Amino acid sequence: MKTLRRLAVATMLTFSVAQAFGQHLFWRPASKDKKFTLVYGEIEVKTTSKFIYYCGCNWWPGNPAGGYTGIQEQDNGRHNMIFSIWDTSPTLHPETVEKDSRTVASRFGGEGTGAHTHLDYDWKVGKVYRYFATKQPDADGHNILTKLYFYDDGLRRWVHEATISNPDDGHVSVSTFGGSLNAFLENFLGKDKEKPKVATYRLWLGTTPNDLQCVTRGAGDGKWGVLGDAFYLAEGNDSDVEAVLQTSVKKGQSVVHGGADRAPLDVPDRKVERWVRRDLERLAFK
Repeated sequence: MKTLRRLAVATMLTFSVAQAFGQHLFWRPASKDKKFTLVYGEIEVKTTSKFIYYCGCNWWPGNPAGGYTGIQEQDNGRHNMIFSIWDTSPTLHPETVEKDSRTVASRFGGEGTGAHTHLDYDWKVGKVYRYFATKQPDADGHNILTKLYFYDDGLRRWVHEATISNPDDGHVSVSTFGGSLNAFLENFLGKDKEKPKVATYRLWLGTTPNDLQCVTRGAGDGKWGVLGDAFYLAEGNDSDVEAVLQTSVKKGQSVVHGGADRAPLDVPDRKVERWVRRDLERLAFK
């Protein structure tokens, strides 16, 4: 996966291809041809260091209006969220039409072009970060509105980071979430590679909050596998990463390391928590 330049754009940094190091998780939904319009995901960072991007979901990579979202560790303890979508075509461009007052919106170039947003938010190591993305037509049916929300633990409410509108030219990738869905952990400056960075990922897909299905199968590259009831991605010295994994696993659960052959692994099915589903029902078609 070519995530490097996408991250360069998103973070407003410039660096060479040789500098980025990433591990990827390729989500394998049971109904891969279903036209998903809702995505709910969770990321929990166990340990981190500077200049790491934890992408929870990258949908339709390389296709019209593909996009991605996740959380990022910057310098000086700065944390933020990323939400970006590529152009529908060279002449049909997305536009950020709604956003939180703290959200920074811009146009990006580099590996493709599109609309980018980020919002500074002090997400915490050891806490679950929850995000929710929806797609629906606008009032005249000519554009698709992709909305991104995240749950702010401090405020105890969902924050609407942004809505990005894409002209709909009929491609399935404009109006739905799908394609080669993946998550990744990327060291976007290539520094401190031996320091342990570990995060777990979960993903649900559906068309309404009540039919969200947990993606229980995935495959990966780099350091990846299953930690308890979630997938994990990691970077760092083998012994240090293993120590974090073993410390993080709950009683009665286990750690399963994924192989270089990308043979798929499975996690237990999990329902979206009741309070979360209730909140998503309110947000879904707002």
